[in-house]
Amino acid sequence: MEEAIYFSHQGVSISNSRFIINGKTFSIHNVNTAERRVHHPQLGFARASMLAGIALLFGSGSLPLIGIFSLIYGGVLWFSAAPKYSVVIHTSSGEYLAFSSENSIDAENVLTAFNVAIALKGDTRR
Repeated sequence: MEEAIYFSHQGVSISNSRFIINGKTFSIHNVNTAERRVHHPQLGFARASMLAGIALLFGSGSLPLIGIFSLIYGGVLWFSAAPKYSVVIHTSSGEYLAFSSENSIDAENVLTAFNVAIALKGDTRR
């Protein structure tokens, strides 16, 4: 049976018999399911910085200047935060984070390759 590679990009390679992630090789026959997860960024510090900045705007002396910088810093943190997309595989021994990226298309491509490999793992014609 010849090995058919379904995906190979950024240290991840998925074929009909195995998958390689960051130099670790696993058998595709041990994988039951694969799912995509979205991890939203934590924005608590950005909110606190902006609220402190608003409070400092009404102070005296140099506090309004510090408040402006705090507002700007909180805004930069808020708008630069991006969600992370990951692919988690489920095996009989538990879960494994197979792939993580800020690009949803990369995660979707890895998930599609896993689903194809899982669906065809019992197919002996390939």
